[in-house]
Amino acid sequence: MKLTRPLIAAVALSVALVGAALAGVVAHATASAKTISVTEKDYRLILSSKKVPAGPVKFVIRNASRTAHAFAVAGPGLRTKRTKTIEPGKSATLLVTLRAGKVSVWCPMPGHAALGMKATITVPGAAPVAGGGGTTTSTPAPTTTDGGEAWG
Repeated sequence: MKLTRPLIAAVALSVALVGAALAGVVAHATASAKTISVTEKDYRLILSSKKVPAGPVKFVIRNASRTAHAFAVAGPGLRTKRTKTIEPGKSATLLVTLRAGKVSVWCPMPGHAALGMKATITVPGAAPVAGGGGTTTSTPAPTTTDGGEAWG
């Protein structure tokens, strides 16, 4: 089958429109995200806020330490998300969508959370109504490890 110029142009236009729509969705999610600045120092996490509304959250992490770190987050309905290793003096960004509840943040480098590089963020939301007739599920809290997993 021989492709004609109008058909090729139509396909190219369709691909361009889909790409533009996707870029708009990503830009909107990033633009509406609440930003929390995180400074990683020698075995401390300093957060600009420990309370954030549910929805997209952008963590901007700066390693102000002499040691390499990383940053991880887990919470209700959110599997652990993390940055790559952040070298001293460098920064990273992590975009996640948070649900109501307690969210754990920590440095997933082995042993760092145990030395104090951990915190909890509160995401306010409506409490479940007793006897509401609906099904309620809960996500168990992460547990402490030194292997880079959730600390709880």
